[in-house]
Amino acid sequence: MKWFLEQVQLNTTLTMTASADLFDRFGVLLLSKGQPMTAAIRELLEKREVFIWNHQKDTSRMSKERKTFPKDVYTKLVGSLWSIYHDARLIQPEHLEKTVLLVETILKELKSQTIHFEFTEFDLGKFKHYDHGTFVHSINVALLTAVTGMNLGYKDRKLKDLTLGALLHDLGKLRIPKEILNKPDNLTNEEYNIIKQHPQLGVEMLNNIRLLPSVIASVKEHHERWNIKGYPHGLAGNNIHLAAQIVAVTDVYEALTADRPYRQGMPPYQALEMILAWSGRDFNPRVVQAFRESLILYPENSMVTLNTGEIGVVVAVTRQFPTRPLIRLLFDSDGRFYNEEVYLDLLQNLTRFIERVEFKEEAC
Repeated sequence: MKWFLEQVQLNTTLTMTASADLFDRFGVLLLSKGQPMTAAIRELLEKREVFIWNHQKDTSRMSKERKTFPKDVYTKLVGSLWSIYHDARLIQPEHLEKTVLLVETILKELKSQTIHFEFTEFDLGKFKHYDHGTFVHSINVALLTAVTGMNLGYKDRKLKDLTLGALLHDLGKLRIPKEILNKPDNLTNEEYNIIKQHPQLGVEMLNNIRLLPSVIASVKEHHERWNIKGYPHGLAGNNIHLAAQIVAVTDVYEALTADRPYRQGMPPYQALEMILAWSGRDFNPRVVQAFRESLILYPENSMVTLNTGEIGVVVAVTRQFPTRPLIRLLFDSDGRFYNEEVYLDLLQNLTRFIERVEFKEEAC
């Protein structure tokens, strides 16, 4: 079932009371069904476009062509990256050639579907049987970086080099002792200083290969921050290469949502809200905006469960606030079905949030 906003004419829809819930073009509720229609309210509504929510069977070609990132391709990417760099100490040209093939596979799959990245469809948590360390993390960051780069206008060779830099960004962690990388407790200052060496270690591992400056910058500068408080060189603003700025955002988001030995991963909406809060401080606002617009955390028509226990379906998502969609509630917190249409605007109800999302994969 596909829900959509349908514009209506007031003179055919309204009498003394509203005969349906009325919304603006962004899906914000203006007047609830059954509420009195006073002359003052009618005058206000006549000055703007008014819509109702309607639905129909979704048989559009676009719906059928929306695809998930293939799980078999993903697992092959993880395995390939692991085999290329396992026990590596100095990357050779033949390693790079194999890595470029991985980049081409990623871009081929992403270009065959919507530019948005639907995280309910591509659930990173399903791949926990792999070592959720350098290899899985690098694949996920490369995927996120590629779609963000597309939103920023990256194409062809430039997009390929951006994705390659993302795949290689944590290469230096292969030289960090595993007992430090996977330590379940807080790191000591000495251990943290060892971790902070991985950007430079990664650059050293690539000394044998001729790479574009943008690729090297992604490896060397992805922990630099917009406000000069990053490492290893304390660069600030546009002194950080744009490719590294993109990888910085996707790297942090992926790290926040992934399970680690010392903590459970955050829900995607919470991680995204943190990234948005750090825009202009740690990250380039332009990059954050492109990243935000690349994500669809809650696809329209997906079933969601709220923190209150209520269950509903997503009917609209705004790009400005992707973590706060409009929900049509189906069941209340006690599991009782609503016999009438009840809508919840999460932008207006900040104490409620989506706790779980489910969807049915569409045939491709």
